[in-house]
Amino acid sequence: MEYILYISRFLYRIRWWLLLGTIAVTVMVYMVTGNLSKSYNVNATIYTGVISGYSLEENSGKIDWATSQNAIDNLINIIQAESTLQRVSMRLYARTLIYGNPNEDNEYITAAHYRDIYNHLKNSPKGAQVLALIDKTSEERTVANLFRYMRPNRDNYIYGLFYFNHPYYSYNALSKIKVARKGASDLLEVNYTSSDPGISYNTISILMEEFVNEYRTIRYGETDKVIDYFKGELDRIGKDLRGEEDALTDYNIEKRIINYYDETKEVAAINKEYELREQEALAAFNSTKVMLTELEKQMDQNTKQLLTNMEFVSKLKEASTLTGKISEMETVSNNATNGPSTQSYKDRLKQAQKELTSLSNQYVANKFTKEGVSRGNIIDQWLEQTLQHQKAESDLRVILESRRELNEKYAFFAPVGSTIKRKERSISFIEENYLSLLKSYNDALMRKKNLEMTSATIKVLNRPAFPISAEPTGRKKIVMTAFAGTFLFILGFFLILELIDHTLRDSVRAFRLTKLPILGAFPAPSFLKRRQLNKICEEIATKQLSNSILRQFKQKPEGRPYMVDFISTERGDGKSLLIEQLTAYWSSIGLKVRKLKWGEDFDTNSRQYLLAQSVSDIYTFKDEDILLIEYPSLKENSIPEPLVNEADLNLLVARVNRGWKETDNILVDKLKRQIAPQQLYLYLTQAPRYVVQDYTGMLPPYTFIRQQLYRLSQLAFTEKTIYNFARKNKKGDDQE
Repeated sequence: MEYILYISRFLYRIRWWLLLGTIAVTVMVYMVTGNLSKSYNVNATIYTGVISGYSLEENSGKIDWATSQNAIDNLINIIQAESTLQRVSMRLYARTLIYGNPNEDNEYITAAHYRDIYNHLKNSPKGAQVLALIDKTSEERTVANLFRYMRPNRDNYIYGLFYFNHPYYSYNALSKIKVARKGASDLLEVNYTSSDPGISYNTISILMEEFVNEYRTIRYGETDKVIDYFKGELDRIGKDLRGEEDALTDYNIEKRIINYYDETKEVAAINKEYELREQEALAAFNSTKVMLTELEKQMDQNTKQLLTNMEFVSKLKEASTLTGKISEMETVSNNATNGPSTQSYKDRLKQAQKELTSLSNQYVANKFTKEGVSRGNIIDQWLEQTLQHQKAESDLRVILESRRELNEKYAFFAPVGSTIKRKERSISFIEENYLSLLKSYNDALMRKKNLEMTSATIKVLNRPAFPISAEPTGRKKIVMTAFAGTFLFILGFFLILELIDHTLRDSVRAFRLTKLPILGAFPAPSFLKRRQLNKICEEIATKQLSNSILRQFKQKPEGRPYMVDFISTERGDGKSLLIEQLTAYWSSIGLKVRKLKWGEDFDTNSRQYLLAQSVSDIYTFKDEDILLIEYPSLKENSIPEPLVNEADLNLLVARVNRGWKETDNILVDKLKRQIAPQQLYLYLTQAPRYVVQDYTGMLPPYTFIRQQLYRLSQLAFTEKTIYNFARKNKKGDDQE
């Protein structure tokens, strides 16, 4: 409860600062904000379709929220990009200068703002050059002229128009355009506020057009570059592929290759067949050769002469030649036996064999050899073996010739095969690369088509509308903010002051600073018209002080009165006033009171005082009941310890309107050590009414309103009260 009362009293004490200070600042802010410029807000809504729009690209049917949010952020950043706002600035400036009217407001700009803009341009150092750029017949040509004129130079008017702090055309002004996504939808809301309705309207209108164009330029520019790259690569690789294929074709023609793999298989098959026939021919050749040698051993002299007969040799050669021909023809073609030429050779061979047989019979003298072998059989066998030997030799020669040709083919096909495989690998690699690029090219085309569809879905859903009425100026909010801010500032300032201030002020702070129990408080003089009330309040406080002092008296010492010491740390704390009030009051009720004052009744610089062991050393007791002793301030003089210990009550007097300093703490600590174990009490003077009432109760006047305020100040909200208006003219009346 103590702290609640303390806070309420704190607020009551600074009430006029809070009320008058807050009202003064609020009124001043109200007067200053009377001429606030009007503002006009324009908004538009854009449908993007990046989330719920149809897409040609493959997807799983699920929405990637991270990608969607990234797409929305990209759109917002494009709207707020410096390049976009620069285009908006130049178009807005061109439109303003083309369609503005210095004498009449229109949908582009008000007349007053147009005059300011035009005069600023006209009076600039190079205003004539800029005015020459304005083509009244074409906004596009004017914008192109402005961009051509713009240079990154401080003295360039158009460059400075965007990068300085112009209220309508600068980047700082246009960057205040607010873009926000509406919930989790595909919609973007764009807002802009300026002091000119035409500027606000045209800024948003131009921004909508520039945003769509900028978005298409960025997205199409990326895709078109990719498409051009893939198309160029496809043309290049396609040309390389055709060149490699043509080179392979030319190589096949050059090497007379129709089907390399089939031809090599055929050569391998022929080679295998020739190996078998070579073995057969070689075996036949060797066997016939052995047989001929054996048969020639069994021939007699007469038979051997046959071998040297010219006619016989001629026929034998003819038969050998025919046999070789037939063997060669049968080797070259398996179907030769069915041909007419082969059959004619065979017929001729038979005829030659008959003739050889006839010649051999003419040379046979004896029919049988000495071993008993028929000579005719030997000749026949020899002829047969000779023909077979000739045939085997011819077959072997033909086969060996064919093997040589096959070896040449192997030597021909070996490098051709590796070259063809290398060319085919190169063609295959180029073809795979071509197909990969073709797929990427098709994907890029699909991406472009998808972007075309996406760009088609970006449209202004709610177009900007020309603002007719101005937005609320916010004057009410500013005034309310000033009111609340001033109130809190004053409250905070005094609260900080309250926390760090060491002024005694009231009993709570006095106890916290001095750590001394408080005996009471004496009211400060009031300037009320009814001065009689001041006297009544002082009498009530004096009575309360009297009662508090009398309660401290235990037993009257023998041969001396009760003694009360009035002590202070500084001059002017009100000791004399309290002594006079108590002397007058106690004298009025029949008590014998005597007061001793330093400088009048005793000398604080005398040896008698400084070495006194009792009050009787500086004063001779009489028949007093109470002796009130006023000592000098502790800062100026010390008090002998026996004197303060002899007193029945030591009362430290201090004004509430002075600060409690560190020296006061030091002096009080020394005094407390002097009078120990007695208690040192604090009494406050010059106290406000609410401090005095903590000890005396309610002070007059006892009006109804004051009684209610007092009841509330004591937090007695449900107290049952009895109003006695007659008591306001009585002193010290306690009736209820």
